[in-house]
Parts: sequence; C-alpha cells; structure tokens
Amino acid sequence: MRFDLFYTADAAEFKHIVARTLVEVYGVSTADRGVLDLYEGAYDIRHGQFDAQVLLDYLIRNMSSEHAIWVVGGDIYYDHLTFVMGLAMYHLAGVVSTFRLESAEMVAKECAHEAGHVLGLDHCKDDCVMRFSSSIEDALQKPATLCARCRAIFNRKVIEPRPLL
Repeated sequence: MRFDLFYTADAAEFKHIVARTLVEVYGVSTADRGVLDLYEGAYDIRHGQFDAQVLLDYLIRNMSSEHAIWVVGGDIYYDHLTFVMGLAMYHLAGVVSTFRLESAEMVAKECAHEAGHVLGLDHCKDDCVMRFSSSIEDALQKPATLCARCRAIFNRKVIEPRPLL
C-alpha cells in the first residue's frame, strides 16, 4: 500500500517526517510527488481561507496512487467550521494544513490522523491519534499512535482475505 505525498512549497520541509510517520503508524510507504500548488479556485474571499473540500477534490484529480496526502501551508476551513487542521475522504485522500500547527511533530500527527480516515478508520474516543481535535490544544494532547482498539480495526482492514478451502 502506498500514498502519494504532495505538498505546497511552503510545506515541503515536512515531507520527510510525514513519510516517516506514515510508515511508523500504518506501515505504508509514500511516493514523493513534489509540489502541488494551492488551487486558487479554492480560496474563499469571505472567509479569507481555502475551502478544504475544494482542495480535497483538486487533490483527488491530481493523484496517481490509490491514496494521497497533501500538506498545505494555507489556512483551511470546512463547511460551518471556522478552521480545520485537515480533511479526508474515506479510501481516497486527505489534506492537512500546517497554518495553525506549531511543530513538525504536530503536522505529522495530523497527517497520520487524516491517513487513518483514508485507510477506513473513524474518530476514536480513546487516547489515540484518531481522536477528534476541536482545538489546537486537543491536537497537542493526543498521541501520534493508534490505540489498541484502532490498531486491531486497522489490522483487520488491511489483511487480504484468504480463500476458504
């Protein structure tokens, strides 16, 4: 299993830690697809931010693998939420904004969270990278790893079914 890894020029510094984190958390490799500039059509002048859904749609049109993550430097929002750190579409792709994240570790953690959605995981209430973050403080507090329950769910999803004899 492999993820295409895209980033904007101002987020390129995070590509190595994101790739390493996806290997550590999910055992998936990444293919560095290089810079994918922000789609200006996603900019909403009323919000002064990029619409995460429009960016996600743009990413999906530009990916060449089964899955993709795009790390962007622009501030993003979704629907009625004034900001989001990331947004994913199950089984396809995710976009993560570095705009409000204070460290490379936080960027990698949010990429692991969105990659979890791409790989079929839901939000979790336990001490887990899949726990929903409604604030930067929430994102700081959660670990960069899966809890035992989410690990078991993930392992069931990636095991290839064997024919019954």
